[in-house]
Amino acid sequence: MHVAPVNIKILAYTLEVEGYDTAPFLRACGVDTLDALDEDGQWLPVEQFDQRMADALAITRDPAFGLIAGKSLALMRYGAITPVVLATPPLRQMLADIAHYASLSVPQSEIVLDDTPALARLLIQPVVQGGASGWFRLDLVATSAMQMLRLAGAGHTEVRAVHLPYPAPRAGSVRYSSTFGPHVEFGRTPCQIQFDPALLDRPLPSHDPVAYAAARSRADALLSAMQARTDVAELIREALLRTLPAVPTLTEMARELGQAERTLRRHLAALDTNYADLVQECQRLVAERLLAEGRVPLKQIAASLGFASVHSFHRAFRRWFGQTPATWRARGGVLAHGTPAPQDSLARAGHKVAAAGKGAQPSDP
Repeated sequence: MHVAPVNIKILAYTLEVEGYDTAPFLRACGVDTLDALDEDGQWLPVEQFDQRMADALAITRDPAFGLIAGKSLALMRYGAITPVVLATPPLRQMLADIAHYASLSVPQSEIVLDDTPALARLLIQPVVQGGASGWFRLDLVATSAMQMLRLAGAGHTEVRAVHLPYPAPRAGSVRYSSTFGPHVEFGRTPCQIQFDPALLDRPLPSHDPVAYAAARSRADALLSAMQARTDVAELIREALLRTLPAVPTLTEMARELGQAERTLRRHLAALDTNYADLVQECQRLVAERLLAEGRVPLKQIAASLGFASVHSFHRAFRRWFGQTPATWRARGGVLAHGTPAPQDSLARAGHKVAAAGKGAQPSDP
């Protein structure tokens, strides 16, 4: 799992806005200044984000720093979602926009609306969970969610309960009740904020139709660019399935797609994948399909996938499926853990079967 680098920049700016020395944090990021942090570059492993949050907590020495970060002015400086939220119509639309545009910065929305006519609740599902940094992220997201409810006019009566999954802090819960109101309960799961559903459709005083339209247009453009990266991955898959057994180099593939190699790498990294993974994915798809047909000799399958020998194909297949190709075929395409191979994945490689199977004779594995 990866997150957009803007999350790191927001964290650094939060430290600066709240009066902390950012130098140790920036050193941990490998830069000297906040401006040197790239907010639009390659997405980062979530483990790296986890470590940066731990660094921030070490600098502040405040285990409840998430309560501050969740309503810091720093959140308003970066990202395409904040302008949309600030100018949105009712709260319901705000939450829908957050869910829609969340993939610009995290794999999925960390705030999920679940509502009925009698009760609405916001489920808090942070991208990092567990440990001090997980609690920090949970506090930050939950506080941000509460700020949205406050913007919609929520008071103590409208917010009916706040469930936080960790034990009551040893330093006391005054800061939490100040943030969330008097109905905070610790040690309760899932993490959620329950509130009066009437708030969802109440017009927001901050709504600005012109600013809202402009903010959505910018966010839509960024989302379209991200979708284009997804399309690039699919184009690579299609190209690989056409060219197997030949496997173009990344440089050759970039040239075929009319992109710079560096740009192609960045697009794939944003999708949490890389060129080598896509090559193996296509080899797996074709291998599954050819084995499922049961007519193509293993030597020919290995050659059709670009392997130099049956032995190297065996090694790769064991790595993919935990068993030999012969065992997989004998078991009717059932994986080592007993799950049938997905039929749709087999179908995707179907056009390779005819090409690889021409002239093939039935053969025992």
